[in-house]
Amino acid sequence: MKIILILVISTLLSSCSYFINKIDSTVLEKDRFKIERPYTPTYCYNENPSLQLVGTNRDAQLQFQNFIKGKKLDFIDKIVFWSLIQFQIRPDLSSPTARLQYVVRHQKEIFYFDFFSEKADGQYPYLAGLDYLVQIYKRGKALIWYAKELDNYKFDFKTGRSLAQFLEENKEAIKKDQTLVKAFYRGNEVLKEDERLPALSFTNLLSNYNNELKNQKIVSNASLFDFIKTKNVHTICNYDFTLYENSIFLIDKKQNPSNIFGLAEEDSSFMATSGQKLEVLKSVGDEPIFQGASKVRSSAVCVVEKTRKSGKDLMWLFSNASRDPGQHLYHLFRYGLTKVNNSQDVDRLLRHSRHLFLSDPVRLIIESNRSHDQQIENLLKLNIPIYNSEKLGNVWAYTQFQNEGSHFIIDDRNFGAFSCQNSTP
Repeated sequence: MKIILILVISTLLSSCSYFINKIDSTVLEKDRFKIERPYTPTYCYNENPSLQLVGTNRDAQLQFQNFIKGKKLDFIDKIVFWSLIQFQIRPDLSSPTARLQYVVRHQKEIFYFDFFSEKADGQYPYLAGLDYLVQIYKRGKALIWYAKELDNYKFDFKTGRSLAQFLEENKEAIKKDQTLVKAFYRGNEVLKEDERLPALSFTNLLSNYNNELKNQKIVSNASLFDFIKTKNVHTICNYDFTLYENSIFLIDKKQNPSNIFGLAEEDSSFMATSGQKLEVLKSVGDEPIFQGASKVRSSAVCVVEKTRKSGKDLMWLFSNASRDPGQHLYHLFRYGLTKVNNSQDVDRLLRHSRHLFLSDPVRLIIESNRSHDQQIENLLKLNIPIYNSEKLGNVWAYTQFQNEGSHFIIDDRNFGAFSCQNSTP
């Protein structure tokens, strides 16, 4: 029986490979991309803006710009402030207890770091990740300084769409924690989009972290796998894509949501994702922020450097909101990601139809509403069950091409917000 099962699975996976080979290399041909859909802007068209922000709360981006105005802050300072502000606007996914992954480029160097803990209680990997960032760039400031600066400023944050959705979906569970009820309920209803968020004491959160420093068991990982390494292109990812090339997929039992955010300024850039497991909804101390466990599936992250005569092009890809976020990035490379020369082509790839192979039982999920006739025809040749999905995954990108400057690009399938501040003439 085992031999028969292995033969069946092997045949199905061979069919998967056949399908991948049939649909790649067509996306960048412009005559192939004629699906009529309502167009949603996904990146700034400004050339060389002085400051760029990306996240899930547009109002917070405007308030952050006002907060830093007139202050003598360097790029690392702004990263730390923007990362701490995520506690306020995404307290479900960006919390001291959440897993934190980030890519940072500053002073002509690029680093990737991933912070989480094998333990569940009393661990603050998100803060440990920011603490490490401050140390490696020798800011000479402790995190508590940043916390006090934020507490001394009168923010007026509003509930974003993504947080409002989380609160609505978990309103019954929130009732079991009095701190959370007081913070996120107005009368008998949870906060709705654009309603005022409760104030958060960043100083209290940092004081708790400092008091627990000796008990922190944080795993810090900076490992990335080579995927494409040629004379002109070097791609490294936190997932081993050679597994996907052999039809070995890293499929989780459920989706693991995370919060992606970023900041870019001149030749420096930062992009991060944070997430946590929330089995029981409870607050961190007495603060209106959700306590969770950081040992969750990581987002998939790739860094691509492409050498040209005029210099280097750079792309970062972050994938989440999927049972196998790495599959979506792997498919983008099969579609010709390393051949793109501008942000428009990257945006077009992100908008293209996605598919996802799942197991137990083996089946294929595809966004048929974004698919071409040729793709559907190839699907019919597969001997596996095929299902439709309105949308699959969430992939955001950061690009810097020699001919156009840098851009954050969000996914039109999900809500995201970006802002660009023009340089002063």
